[in-house]
Amino acid sequence: MSIKLTVAHNLAALRKQAGLTQGELAEKFNYSDKSISKWEHGETMPDIEVLKDLCDFYGVTLDYLVTEDERARKKMVKHRERIANKWVIAALSVMAVWLFAIFAFVLGQVVVGKETWDSKGWVCFLYAVPASSIVLLIFNSIWGRSLWRAILIILLVWTLLAALYISFGLFMEEGRGWGLWPIFLIGIPCTIAAILWNHVIIKPANID
Repeated sequence: MSIKLTVAHNLAALRKQAGLTQGELAEKFNYSDKSISKWEHGETMPDIEVLKDLCDFYGVTLDYLVTEDERARKKMVKHRERIANKWVIAALSVMAVWLFAIFAFVLGQVVVGKETWDSKGWVCFLYAVPASSIVLLIFNSIWGRSLWRAILIILLVWTLLAALYISFGLFMEEGRGWGLWPIFLIGIPCTIAAILWNHVIIKPANID
């Protein structure tokens, strides 16, 4: 089957799955039902912009439209579902970190006292940022790409340093903690190391 006929078949199938008539679909895209009919019979092909709009409307990709094998199309759908599930799991894990930060903040109000804790207890939320980075790093090491790994490591390092610096400034006596700004120097070699590591390509050794 040619690509034109494959696209025509897939467009017709997607329209039927959506429970639309050719006239209803034509109305949504400001085309005549005759044009829709020609697309679905392989007589003409919509231009690439219209194809993209149709893909967005049906929630599929251009690859899906030009794929003839039903099993291959189902495989693509399952792949997209797996990716979506991964994002949901990662998002829920990050939300759990922030819920823990909220719990720690509220608990601090009870234990230490609202007036005293409110002026310093917000530091809990500062530590939620590097903690979220750690969670995302774990998921990235399983599912993600090395580029994001480097970005997450850099984010982790600098947000952790910022949280530590602010904690020292708030909790050390006489504000001596604010003089510990050189702690940020640690972030420079860590950032360089993360960038360089991201560009390292490990090649197998040649065996003579």
